This record gives sequence, C-alpha cells and structure tokens, in this order.
Amino acid sequence: MPRDHSPFRSILVPLDGSPLAEQALPLASHIARRAGSKLRLVLAHQLPPAPLDPLAAKLFTSIELATRKSERAYLRGIQAKLREGDIRLSSAVTLTGKAGSELEQYVRELGIDLVVMATHGRGGIRRAWLGSVADHLIRTLEVPVLLVRPQEGKPALDRLGVGQILVPLDGSPLAEEVLDAAMALARIWDAEVTLLQVVQPVLPSADPALPRPSVYDEGLTASCRQQAEDYLDDLVEQIHGQGLRATGVAIVAWNPADAILDVARPERVAVVALATHGRGGLRRLILGSVADKLVRGAEVPVLVYHPTGRRRAKRQAANRGAAPGRVRR
Repeated sequence: MPRDHSPFRSILVPLDGSPLAEQALPLASHIARRAGSKLRLVLAHQLPPAPLDPLAAKLFTSIELATRKSERAYLRGIQAKLREGDIRLSSAVTLTGKAGSELEQYVRELGIDLVVMATHGRGGIRRAWLGSVADHLIRTLEVPVLLVRPQEGKPALDRLGVGQILVPLDGSPLAEEVLDAAMALARIWDAEVTLLQVVQPVLPSADPALPRPSVYDEGLTASCRQQAEDYLDDLVEQIHGQGLRATGVAIVAWNPADAILDVARPERVAVVALATHGRGGLRRLILGSVADKLVRGAEVPVLVYHPTGRRRAKRQAANRGAAPGRVRR
C-alpha cells in the first residue's frame, strides 16, 4: 500500500521491558512494513515516590539515573533488531506517572493511528484479565488497539496477515464503527473481510424456566436470521464498492462469544475486529462481555475500537445524499 494512502501512518507499541510485552513487535513491524508506517516504541518508566530523607533521596536519584540509562539501552537494542527489517523507527521513555494515562497522552499528542500491544506484560500470561494499561487504553483512546495474546516462547511469524479479517456485528451502528479499521487491515494484507452476526434463538415464552431451553421458536428465529443476512448483505455490498473482498454470514447460537470464538480459528482467521460497545451504548464503562471474552479467549490477535459515533454520522450524511427510493439499513 502506498505510504500516503495508509490509514496507519504512525503505530505505537508500548513496552515494559518484558519478553511477553515484546511479542507485539512482530505483528506491529509486519503492519508497519506493509503500510509504510512509522513504528514508535514507548517504554513506560515508573518508580516509587522519592523518599524525604536527604541521604536516601540522593541514593534514589542515582538509582533513577541508572534506571533511565538502562531503559534507553534496552530501547536501542530493540531498535537495532527492528532496523534489520527496513522499518522507520523512533522510541521514547514516557514520563513518570501512571503508565496508562501517560501513554494515552502520548497517543493524543503525537497523533498515533494504531496501538499494537500484548494483553499481558510483567504480570504473565496466567493473569485472567486485561492488563491495566491495555484496559485503560481501550476505554479512553479514539484509535484502534490491536491486542496480541502472548504465548510461551516465541510467537509464530509464518501466519502474519494470512486469513480473513473477522468482524462480529450485532446490527447496531456503534458496532459497525470498527469496519474502517478492519478494512484498513484488509487492504494492507489483501485479505477478505468476513462479517459475522450471531442470532440468538427466539424463545417461545418470555419467562423460560431454564437458562438455556432446548426448545425455541424456529419460525421467528429463522426470520431473525434472514433479517441479519439482509443487513450483512447490505454491508458487504458497501465493502465491495470500496474494492475489497467481503462475505457475510449469520449463525444461530445461544452464546455469541463462544460462537465467535469457534469461527475465529487460527487456520482461517488472521484478526478479529470488533467495537467495545454495541447495543449497550457508549455509557457503559466496562468492556462488553462479548469483547472481554474474545480478548481473553481468542487464539488470534483482536483489534478493539472504542466507538465515537463518527462513522454513524458519516453514514447518516451519505444516506441523506442517497438517491430517492434507495434505503440503506
């Protein structure tokens, strides 16, 4: 992709000095190389508050200087390895303070277009929830965050960019806002965009006795699935209009997260891309349950985008200019 047309002109990789955090580097480097992007490495620098005792404060200052020197040497080492791949690079050590807030400010000030990071760093891969820094950035940034799930040992490099870009949708305009980022990755990798909507079975009763009944209304469920397919067909047509390959599929399942994870197999899917909020709206302060389960359970990287309403506004403007009689879902 020509550099001037790349939507990801600047890519940020937050590091904490751990090998687990470094596992985001191969994917970030691959995207930067294909898109002609500039790759920025940032090491979060954190130390406890300086002691009040003058003697201890002097020792603390010496340790601080030695730590910063070590951190700069660490970043130079990482840069040296990445420069072998002919990538435009820069690096920095963030100011002291909370890493999440410092990185958020760094992203805004430098106009970063994409953040690529591991879901876990120093805490290790046994940690069952998102690292606090990744969690903070997902909630606050208005740019996509591509999360890489660390593996024991070195990550496999032979499948980067291979397969489909899977985009789970729920029929809401907010969920659709991840499409621009998903299509950008598809252009970079010449990949196909696969839209997926999970339709939950329609129950025959509004108050089922069981949490997951074995019987559901097949007619109403089939009707809902057909509506989902029509909705996806409309989006696929729009994606085709932008010169990309795309397909859409609606499936019936009780548990949307489990169904998506079953589709997102590494042998056919390269990245899962989804918005952090769909029908729940922007007021929800935590990750949607489906997004949370996908980030924790997917075997492939997950691109997460916090909706801002911009794509919906763009679409509404396009609808106002559409020809009479043409209704866009």
